[in-house]
Amino acid sequence: MKVEIMAQVFRHGDRAPLASYPTDPHKEVASTLWPRGLGQLTEEGVRQQLELGRFLRSRYEDFLSPEYRREEVYIRSTDFDRTLESAQANLAGLFPEAAPGRSEAAWRPIPVHTVPVTEDKLLRFPTRSCPRYRELLREATEAAEYQTALEGWTDFLTRLENFTGLSLVGEPLRKAWKVLDTLICQQAHGLSLPSWASPDVLQTLAQISALDIGAHVGPPQAAEKAQLSGGILLDAILANFSRVQRLGLPLKMVMYSAHDSTLLALQGALGLYDGHTPPYAACLGFEFRRRLADADHDDTDGDHPGFKVSGREGEKGPRRLLSPSRNVTVSLFYRNDSAGLPLTLRLPGCPAPCPLSRFRQLTAPARPPAHGIPCHGSHEPATPAATVVPLLAGAVAVLAALSMGLGLLAWRPGCLRAWGGPV
Repeated sequence: MKVEIMAQVFRHGDRAPLASYPTDPHKEVASTLWPRGLGQLTEEGVRQQLELGRFLRSRYEDFLSPEYRREEVYIRSTDFDRTLESAQANLAGLFPEAAPGRSEAAWRPIPVHTVPVTEDKLLRFPTRSCPRYRELLREATEAAEYQTALEGWTDFLTRLENFTGLSLVGEPLRKAWKVLDTLICQQAHGLSLPSWASPDVLQTLAQISALDIGAHVGPPQAAEKAQLSGGILLDAILANFSRVQRLGLPLKMVMYSAHDSTLLALQGALGLYDGHTPPYAACLGFEFRRRLADADHDDTDGDHPGFKVSGREGEKGPRRLLSPSRNVTVSLFYRNDSAGLPLTLRLPGCPAPCPLSRFRQLTAPARPPAHGIPCHGSHEPATPAATVVPLLAGAVAVLAALSMGLGLLAWRPGCLRAWGGPV
């Protein structure tokens, strides 16, 4: 099978805690412990992303160009320091010209694209901005199973209130998760934990966090929740492949630098959430592959008249304007441990790799409906313009150039933004 295009969605690297708590023994020296500030990427986080970039280079050595080409790779990040820096560190591992230690003359920065947090509907959970999502979440948290589990932790949360100085009983469970996050970050950096923060306490906090995550991405109404969160990104990934194939564009890889919540939402949309939070630098990969006999054939696709063969000098094999789903499969991998090989994931109800047509069919309930996202109004497109890299203008530019006899123009992602197309 020949790789046609791929997408990588990864969590940022190791960071400082997002917050402290009133009785935190390290609170007074936080500025010394975390000199770049709370929530910021650490040196370990940079190292993790460099390593992830090097892994991607080794995995796709024969597919990606040796150096960065803007028409082949597009990088999108949420508008947070830690995700923007993670993207840059990842790229430094992926492309030699961006690597640390290069001479000033040889070093080249690689662009990372983003949109303001308030406009990002692709990589961020809509917990505050979407009335329908809040309604679905309320339905989940009022369910008998959820309430039973919560009641079982009332005494635990009461004790935790005394230990931390926070109000936790009757509050959103995210507040308890922030305590866990602070403790885990401190522990990972060799700091001593308070005596009450035993392994059993950490395990219970992790179970509480899993309950909260399950309410966000799991039943009831898991598919509709996905339409308002991870299904938007999943739909964009599928649309990218279709447009690249239909228009014969040279785009090879789209990278998304985001958060654990982004990966959790995407796992929920795929029906792959397993109760565990993605670790730092975890990466969920999509690989669209075409059967070699189909990819290397030099004739026009007889089943799809009008889809012509195309090629570029210097490329291995011809490029074709093929039917977007003909003989194409989708492979999923999940890299959550740099010490081992990535896990091969199987979409529920489909073998691995999954035929694209079946993949589309199975994920359709979790992707936004054609008439628009209910949360954002009935007339808004399923993939908002603010969340996408436009591709249609590339075809317009190519056709215009050919009509004027100027030859084939290079596809330029930056020039396509105004046309609105998924990325």
